[in-house]
Amino acid sequence: MRKSSWVLSLYALGASASCAPAHRPVAEPPEGVAPVRKVARIVAAYPHATDAFTQGLVFHQGQLFESTGHRGTLRQLSFESARPVWMESLGDIFTEGLASDGERLYQLTWTEGLLFTWSGTPPRRERTTRYAGEGWGLCYWDGKLVRSDGSATLTFHEPGSFQAVGSVEVTLNGQPQEQLNELECANGVIYANVWHSSSVLEIDPATGNVLAVIDASDLVRAVAAELRSEEAVLNGIAVEPGTGRMFMTGKLWPRLFEVRLELAD
Repeated sequence: MRKSSWVLSLYALGASASCAPAHRPVAEPPEGVAPVRKVARIVAAYPHATDAFTQGLVFHQGQLFESTGHRGTLRQLSFESARPVWMESLGDIFTEGLASDGERLYQLTWTEGLLFTWSGTPPRRERTTRYAGEGWGLCYWDGKLVRSDGSATLTFHEPGSFQAVGSVEVTLNGQPQEQLNELECANGVIYANVWHSSSVLEIDPATGNVLAVIDASDLVRAVAAELRSEEAVLNGIAVEPGTGRMFMTGKLWPRLFEVRLELAD
């Protein structure tokens, strides 16, 4: 349902190859060396609501939360049922990326220019902050919120005011990588869904360099027969603090997957 056109260098993708961020440097591949190629293997599958147009996925205070688009919601998920444990409906607001700093949840909106800050249990909206530009993905890294807007630029924001304090251009094999969507900050990198693709990128937050391209097509194939919309694409990445378990899903998907990353053959 994006109004912007889908411009993605599939050739480049094919040829190449949460709450508590790891504050350690990430080694950038030497100049001229292609990013590492990885594969997301399915470890386990759990039920997921097929009305959830997944825009953000994150662990917060030991629980898994999801932001959904169209008629926006914030949801607390369980692994036992597709039905949310808790849900707040936001009406006609198209909510997007979701991040946690361990104390608060931060939820983007697509074109409304509003950031919702949630606190408490269950979460209650604490404040609404205005910002300029589109909101796609959001994650928390090194004391800052990182926002994607569908371009090749990641913008860093101060959490309290949401004032922009820096940015970085994401490049894959030296070329700008656009269509960055849902984000997850974990393991010292920024994971990013590439909209309308089965690829997830590992990005160095300091340089914007793509360190690895993850092929998640096994997940797409696992649900393909049950999908009824061309917008039911891979979107949603969450890493569980403490265990390191990684989860991925998609918009309108019937399942949430625990995955393991392996080097591609």
